[in-house]
Amino acid sequence: MNAKPNILLVDDEPRFIDSLHTILNHFDYQCSKAYSGSEALDMLSEQDFDLALLDVDLPDISGCDIARQIKESNIATTTIMLTGMNTVEIAVQAMKDGAYDFLNKPLNHELLLKTLEKAHQHNRLKKDLVVSEQRFQTLAEAAWEGIVIHAGGKIIEANEQFLSLFQYGADDIERGLTLSDIVDTAPADTSATSILQGEYGSFTVNARKKDGTALVIEIKSRTMTYHNRPRAVCAIRDISERIRAEEEKLALQKKLAATSKLNALGLMAGSIAHDLNNILAGIVSYPDLLLMQMDETSRFYPQIKKIQEAGQRAAAVVSDLVAITRGSQRPQDVHNLNDIVLEYLNSIEHGERLARYPDISVQTRLQKNIHNVYCSPANIHKLLLNLIGNGIEAVGKEGCITITTGNCLFVHPELANEGRNHGLEHVRLTIADNGPGISEKDADRIFDPFYTTKIMGKSGSGLGLSIVWNIVQQHGGWIELKNNRPGAVFEIYLPATNDPLKLEPAGKDQKFIRGAGEHILIIDDQQDQNETLEASLKSLGYNTHSVTSGERGIEYLKEHRADLILLDMMMGEGLTGRQALEIIRKTIPEQRVIIISGYAKPGEIEKTRKLGVSFILEKPITIPRLSRFINEALGRPQGCFQKQNSQDSYAEREKGICQGQG
Repeated sequence: MNAKPNILLVDDEPRFIDSLHTILNHFDYQCSKAYSGSEALDMLSEQDFDLALLDVDLPDISGCDIARQIKESNIATTTIMLTGMNTVEIAVQAMKDGAYDFLNKPLNHELLLKTLEKAHQHNRLKKDLVVSEQRFQTLAEAAWEGIVIHAGGKIIEANEQFLSLFQYGADDIERGLTLSDIVDTAPADTSATSILQGEYGSFTVNARKKDGTALVIEIKSRTMTYHNRPRAVCAIRDISERIRAEEEKLALQKKLAATSKLNALGLMAGSIAHDLNNILAGIVSYPDLLLMQMDETSRFYPQIKKIQEAGQRAAAVVSDLVAITRGSQRPQDVHNLNDIVLEYLNSIEHGERLARYPDISVQTRLQKNIHNVYCSPANIHKLLLNLIGNGIEAVGKEGCITITTGNCLFVHPELANEGRNHGLEHVRLTIADNGPGISEKDADRIFDPFYTTKIMGKSGSGLGLSIVWNIVQQHGGWIELKNNRPGAVFEIYLPATNDPLKLEPAGKDQKFIRGAGEHILIIDDQQDQNETLEASLKSLGYNTHSVTSGERGIEYLKEHRADLILLDMMMGEGLTGRQALEIIRKTIPEQRVIIISGYAKPGEIEKTRKLGVSFILEKPITIPRLSRFINEALGRPQGCFQKQNSQDSYAEREKGICQGQG
């Protein structure tokens, strides 16, 4: 088990820092306290700390300034910023100043401990990189050289270092040892020829010892006069360890860079997820108000429905960014992969992309009676969006994208490494194009975060295939890239299941489930969303009232009764949704509640589940779907129906997600 890190706590609030010190000591962390920026800098100059928790707003020196000094002074301390103000500007400045992460007060203990663990791993990685660099420097300075004098490659003289390096003896030289016995002389290697001819210069070549052991050597060659004859002299240095050290250093740098980029992305995604989902809620909910007043035969009905679906998928993009950087994943149910493919091909995103490339054709070869799989439709949609989109851009003005599905037996490589070579039932999804293909150099890094062959900022961010890879991993599957010459082929293998498609509440095909005058209290800090929800729910027969804070909701319940509360998790100043619910439960323990939130931390979700909520839903959510959850939360009886296993038609689904049921 790794030793606990030594932590410096820096905050000008004694009660906060003392409380934090007590909590961390309980988990065996070694902590020291500083109550000002200057005191912290003095302690950093005298002691070694693995981590530093810095308050942004210190009375004498800003926490960001301390983080910047730690970064500029190359102090081996990883910093985590603490603040009661959560803004994108502060997060960006903290990252620029070298902070590893950014936590909001009051601290969530579970998130704090996870962040400390990850920051400690990051700190060890940085220290390993420093050790690797020091090792490389030591090897470079302490390297010894072998010296040989030769005539046309035949060795005349050699020092002890040379003989020891290549495991030869003086008798081998007497028997006619040559440089060709040591240096690889492949026809394509001009360096070996130059060395044998005694040309002036420095060369790096592959070599071998007497026992055949391979090594890499650096040879510096020049001519000289030896016994009144022109001869060539070579200084030979074994650089095998240096090469390995450089490769190790490069690998650590790449790993550290990838970790830092993903962490930066996580900070940004977490900061904007709540606000962006609140904005998207209007794009999803307002179409419902229009659709409620229209007949399905109206020529505007499909267009408005597509606007709503685009808003839902925009919310899925935010969720995917948070998932890839914070390690979360969407719930998975039993689905038919053909239905999801057909749904994507009928989506507004795919239609708009094809409109830009009118000469490109997309063909499907979907196997009928295909096995079901456990998956998240939103994630598979994102996978298709990236792979098909990349293929369309790759084939140019004219070309063809082929989407194929089929049942197969597949041995997961990780299981094959464990000696389990019998194939298991899988569903294979293949996306092929007839473009130029992907080079071997790019293929080795194609799934790395932020790696792209496109123009950054114009047509690619380098995250698309990284998200694809993470989606496949979250589904327990495997993805392979093959060059089809011409073209590229991506094969995705997802574990099959014999489980039937999920039974869903009766009335799924009905647009709305109406109320019977029940009173619903809406608690959300976004007034415009409250107005939209109230208008929608009133049209369904509910009585509603809305407030913009947890405190106002608590006061309202002191004098009024609510059959159900729709509660946001993260609100502006004041109580969070979970904190407000804890207070409500003390006086109304039987109160029915549905949580609807644009973004919530995993720790908050778990604590809220323990309070006995009916459902925790993710914004944005459509009114028809919300009406069904309200109906269920109110305890009304309802049946269920079996979804049709459609092979040939578009399977329309909504993307609101039920994250858990209490």
